[in-house]
Amino acid sequence: MLTMDELLRRLELFEGLDAKDSNSILRLAELRSYSPNEDIVGEGQAGSHLFCVLTGLVRLTKRESSGREVDVCVCEPGDAFGEYLVPCEDGSYEHGAKAAEFTEVVMFDLAGLRALANGRQAIQRNIMRIMARHLVGAFNCIAGDRLHTAAQRVANYFLSHCPATTSQVTFRLPYQKRVLAGKLGLAPEALSRAFAALAEVGVDVRGRTVRIESMAMLRLAC
Repeated sequence: MLTMDELLRRLELFEGLDAKDSNSILRLAELRSYSPNEDIVGEGQAGSHLFCVLTGLVRLTKRESSGREVDVCVCEPGDAFGEYLVPCEDGSYEHGAKAAEFTEVVMFDLAGLRALANGRQAIQRNIMRIMARHLVGAFNCIAGDRLHTAAQRVANYFLSHCPATTSQVTFRLPYQKRVLAGKLGLAPEALSRAFAALAEVGVDVRGRTVRIESMAMLRLAC
């Protein structure tokens, strides 16, 4: 079984770092556990940590003035959030963060990480890589919103979880439907309508079990 230090060194933040830099970052780390729906940070809260998900799922949320809240991202094990605050000494979180299930996150002190990154190109590179990946993901999400209907987004997601060579498949959704809706940028009711639309091409969703009668028909729905 891997030790905690070994698990942490597999995170993207540590990629390509030498032992000195890795150990310096590890000294800034604090492990914390959260229960389902427990707040991790609040939107607008002063930035204090960069977070990496070790186990579980984290929903990143945005809230409008009326109080309505939507998911803007779902972070899985290995994902980081809050990295954009490393170069911002007085920055605040642009989103809330909540545990979607029992979740463990590693918190890295921002001030300490900021000091380490100053003059250490390898650490700067890793932080920039994380930010760049999130930016590309945001662009792809915007493109998906504009190019695809809700049913097409769900169909593409299902296809990404199915072997390309099969004609029929049954699999289990890795998330609760509410979490899946947030991951795909849909309201829960829009996800339900997408499931109903895909039933016409042989997709049966019962609980978290998905049965696809014809992969060929599902591809046409995309």
